[in-house]
Amino acid sequence: MTEQSQNLAELARKKRHLHLIEKIQAGKALTKQEISELEQFEAEPLPATIVKTIEEVAKVMGVTYRTVQRWKLDGMPSTKEGFYDLEEVKSWHVQKSQRFKEQDGRAYWDEKISQYKAELLRLEVKKATSEVIPYREHVEVVREQVRGIKMGFLRLPRYIAPKLYQQEPKVICEILDNEIRSIINQFAGAYNADKIDKGKSKDH
Repeated sequence: MTEQSQNLAELARKKRHLHLIEKIQAGKALTKQEISELEQFEAEPLPATIVKTIEEVAKVMGVTYRTVQRWKLDGMPSTKEGFYDLEEVKSWHVQKSQRFKEQDGRAYWDEKISQYKAELLRLEVKKATSEVIPYREHVEVVREQVRGIKMGFLRLPRYIAPKLYQQEPKVICEILDNEIRSIINQFAGAYNADKIDKGKSKDH
């Protein structure tokens, strides 16, 4: 048999093998003769770089079965018979990884820069509208708040004692709750007013 005849015979065998595989994939039943043919095709040794299953690809590439499934959806190459050429798979994966790094790197830093600019703009707007005050001013305001609240609670016993005399426990709780809330609200209001005054003074 000449080399050309051998090539034609090999081509015919591959086409027949592919036909049987496509028939199975289409959900059609094989005859006994076709099953026998397929078993013969499957029994023939494949080249060292060709594997039949996703599991084999995953094992060689050192990844999980699901990863190879994703690769397949992303366009991982396969042979006409539905097998996998490991050399082609490795080459495809290297190219895909390189493209991902280049694209993802640019996208990542572009996004980070955009987020940074947006955060700076947000802080500038808040500062301009007095929603944000300088750190030192903030510390001083907090200190004044603490002093004011402290003095309010220190005066509370002497101020409230006459109101609590001979009162029922429920009434005592209500009086104390109202007075405590009054102190808190008073100084919370003073803090907000201080922020507004500072904002107005900056405008002038």
